[in-house]
Amino acid sequence: MNIYDYVDNYGIYTFDEKPITLVDKVIFSFLSYVNFQGIVKYNKITIKEAGRIHLGMHKLNEVNIIAVKEAHKLLRYIKDTNRYKDCLLYNYIYEGTENLQFGVICIEFQKNKVFVSYEGTDQLISGWKEDIVLAYRTNTLSHKKAIRYLNRFFTFTNKQLIIGGHSKGGNLALVASMYSNFLVRSQIKEVLNVDGPGLLDVEFYSREFKKILPRYKHIVPENSLVGMLLNNANETVINTTISGPITHNIAYWEIKNDKFVLTKLSKFSEELRKDILHWLTVTHKNDIRKLAKNFQNIFESAGVNSLIDIKKKKRLVFELVEESKNMDPEAKRVLINFLKMVVKSYGDTYIDEVKNKIKDYVD
Repeated sequence: MNIYDYVDNYGIYTFDEKPITLVDKVIFSFLSYVNFQGIVKYNKITIKEAGRIHLGMHKLNEVNIIAVKEAHKLLRYIKDTNRYKDCLLYNYIYEGTENLQFGVICIEFQKNKVFVSYEGTDQLISGWKEDIVLAYRTNTLSHKKAIRYLNRFFTFTNKQLIIGGHSKGGNLALVASMYSNFLVRSQIKEVLNVDGPGLLDVEFYSREFKKILPRYKHIVPENSLVGMLLNNANETVINTTISGPITHNIAYWEIKNDKFVLTKLSKFSEELRKDILHWLTVTHKNDIRKLAKNFQNIFESAGVNSLIDIKKKKRLVFELVEESKNMDPEAKRVLINFLKMVVKSYGDTYIDEVKNKIKDYVD
């Protein structure tokens, strides 16, 4: 059973009739990927109405990355159910430029009970740049905005808050909860990081993290990739119906009755986390910063601002591989692995073509 089966089975119950579950929280963490521009801002609007308007503004098969497409599909699937239709959406903010990708929305599922959902990395390359920056610093522009958001909207309220997000959004949820003011922290009942990066040592062993730790949960699929980045704690591992990087998509997480099916991390994910933490330990911060800068420069030189650019202009992949010849070996390896993940969404013939091109520069 997957999240859509869960909605079929339990969508008939309101949150008053059946309390919120971990599956509901994971669904809410994904809704922040939806493009609510022109639909939600500071106004309160039900999921039913927002879904209806969204249906008229966007086509389901619009070109986009997997997470955004899945979130659009999920919104339309839940919008008419008893469970979700009357949930209120408000305080939606989205900023997307060449230097920043940040999104967040409030979902009030019961009176004075709010899920604050931070968006993960969408199609903009700026979001992926920030993911790399996490390897050497936490104080990114998105982090500052995430903290400011909680302080702005919840300092003088009396809400019960669940702060969460998927992928980079999970990391934003964690950091925002750690560094929000004490009035906001007193309202936070739970912090949910859904397959997102963790923290560098300096934050992981900080007083701020220790204060939030009893309310913190890290949810990952058994073959997690993004969730293995940096230090983490209080981990729950979910069984998936497929394997590989695509398990980052919650649509493949297995559910029985109203709960996720639990399992252990795969050997691949365990070794990946170990290798990443070791690499961060032995690599100088300036070298990590240099790698991130090289990664950014390679996309700028090819005129790539979003993953959609790569999807629409497939020859850009070849240009990016060509550019990698002048990068240092570590930066080249990161770029090549990233491109391999992107082209998995293309047809088999194209994947083989790219593999052959990549082989010329890696061997």
